[in-house]
Amino acid sequence: MSRIAAVDLGSLTVRLALAEVTGPGRFQVLEQRRQVTGLGRGLAGAGPLSPDGVAATLAALAAFGALLKERQVSRIRAVATQAVRQAADGREFLRQAAAVLGGPVDLISPEEEARLTLQGILTVLEPAVPEAGPVLVFDIGGGSSEFVLLRPGTEPVFAGLPLGVLSLSALLPVSDPPRPAEVAALKTEVARRLEMFYKENFTGLPGPQALVGTAGAVTTLAAMAQELQDYEAARINNYRLTRARLLKLAGSICRLPEAERARLPGLEPAKAGVMVAGVILVLAILDLCRREDLICVDAGLLEGILAELAR
Repeated sequence: MSRIAAVDLGSLTVRLALAEVTGPGRFQVLEQRRQVTGLGRGLAGAGPLSPDGVAATLAALAAFGALLKERQVSRIRAVATQAVRQAADGREFLRQAAAVLGGPVDLISPEEEARLTLQGILTVLEPAVPEAGPVLVFDIGGGSSEFVLLRPGTEPVFAGLPLGVLSLSALLPVSDPPRPAEVAALKTEVARRLEMFYKENFTGLPGPQALVGTAGAVTTLAAMAQELQDYEAARINNYRLTRARLLKLAGSICRLPEAERARLPGLEPAKAGVMVAGVILVLAILDLCRREDLICVDAGLLEGILAELAR
């Protein structure tokens, strides 16, 4: 059996998934690695990437490259997303990343990111969900969020919004602990931007009957809702997270100092600083689509890449 691997150079987190091909388009994940490196932290406009984030990301890629060589992986695809798309020195970083990893790193568009994410989600999503009617799939990343409107018998509609937990936290920073007025301002700005984005990309299309969310903010909230001491992807996939539970989580996340927030069950300490933005973004999507819950999925971009490599 041949071994394949996918690497995602995200704006907040760098991730690796190593798998074995089990058939055309099918694979079994053997090992996963991830590290919060903050590649896009502090990125403003078309400025440079964070020097600390670059150093941490390159160090993570060096470790990934050594593992891939040791495991004798035959095919690898590495991709970079919003932080590198936006940064003035993005091309230079791609050159450095490729040299350290030992293979090319592709800079993908928001639409390509959304397409691959959808493929990954469909590897674990209960088939009855997309079969029942229009579904809005979303991936909240560090620097951007990707959306897909999925309708039975119709081509998906892909759209990307350059707003994620890291970029939103930088755009409208909050105090530690957050002040109520700051949280209110964040909610207002997120709602405004989401409404404009949705009108530009999905006006005239049927409203979703279900929401499916993936990536760090969503999976973290699903883990927190279940108070998981040890993260389990199987407990996240197809978990229904209700608005009522989200509101309770938001009450704690938006009230506590970061150090106390980091100790909440299910919350990875390295993500504590961006989860105010994360929970507000997720709630705003529910409000926009007038839904009372969302289906959480652990799979996404990495699994979409693996599915294509396996084919």
